[in-house]
Amino acid sequence: MIGSGCALVVYSRRLGGPVHDEGSLRAFGALIVRIQQGGHLSRHEASHAFTTIWRNEQPELQQGVFIEALRSRGPSPDEMAGFIDSFEAAWFAVNPGSVGGAQPHVMVCGVGSDSLKTVNVSSGASIIAAACGLRVHKVCAPGMTGVSGSADVFAIAGVDPHVPHEAALRACREGGLGVTSVVGAHALPVGHVRVLGSLRCATVLHLGGPMSRFSEDERHKMVGVPAPPLTRFVVEGLKAAGFETAISPCGTAAGAPGRFMDEFSNAGPTFVARLAANGAITEYVVHPEDAGLTAVPFEKIAAAATRDENVSNMLDVIEGRHEDGPVLELLALNAAALLEQMGHADSLASGVTLARQAVASGKAAELLRHTRALQNLPPA
Repeated sequence: MIGSGCALVVYSRRLGGPVHDEGSLRAFGALIVRIQQGGHLSRHEASHAFTTIWRNEQPELQQGVFIEALRSRGPSPDEMAGFIDSFEAAWFAVNPGSVGGAQPHVMVCGVGSDSLKTVNVSSGASIIAAACGLRVHKVCAPGMTGVSGSADVFAIAGVDPHVPHEAALRACREGGLGVTSVVGAHALPVGHVRVLGSLRCATVLHLGGPMSRFSEDERHKMVGVPAPPLTRFVVEGLKAAGFETAISPCGTAAGAPGRFMDEFSNAGPTFVARLAANGAITEYVVHPEDAGLTAVPFEKIAAAATRDENVSNMLDVIEGRHEDGPVLELLALNAAALLEQMGHADSLASGVTLARQAVASGKAAELLRHTRALQNLPPA
């Protein structure tokens, strides 16, 4: 008599599909059932499960069910820590390296999947903050849930985000801004690109990826999230992962209740969680007026209809082709948060002033040109 497991193996072979070990199928399936029933995985179990996914050692259907089960129930801190452990181990195995230098750098990105779509804020803010003297490592991807992603922005601006990882780290170290694509050729061996390439919806990958390190000396991060409860979850996770400072904003817009953007907002209050250098975590709300700004209608900062138009609206501000207005204020506010986080401004209001000056003086446009020239060169 042939057991059901053996029968399934025979059936898979007849169909020409891959054959997976029955024991590993059942073990992975048991993790899924535990999550579906409300149970939790240990940090080690979560790390091993995601490593299995990166290596494509389970059927894709089981991988998808596992990812969806975590999304549906919501990951625990230990499960998120396990994701970070697994992702960083896979990333640094093929992309080792540090930015280095005496001045620490900050990494900034948004999780995406937000319900209020704007211009590419983290991209513009990273350029302006670097023009103000910060060293910024911008990790980016193509637009997956929005009109355009950061990788689209920099590609259209002439900065190749898909260069070897060491070139981006060097650009950050020597020029102030380096751009790393999470889907470039250097990222393919990590394993997450195969999974992300099949997804156009929010998953634990879209949260855990931005929480992970992309350089071995990364200690400071700003991660925008699409819902207020995630702000504290993210900074607590970053603290557990050994980060020294972190900020997680989630913005709102007047007249749009229950909808959020994964950045500081100049259209309404922003919910913020912050990890200070002394290890303290605080939660607070920032109003545009706190930064010396006047709240604007969301329509003034909303995403355009097409990718190219959306990118152009942001680059026109950076390169001085657009007068001071709501989009510049939005970018300046988010750059100001980075400046304050890294000790280059004593308040959001003073940071906004510095950010505006960087654009008005042409420093932001020059920084972008310098990044284009520096990053696109082959590594030394």
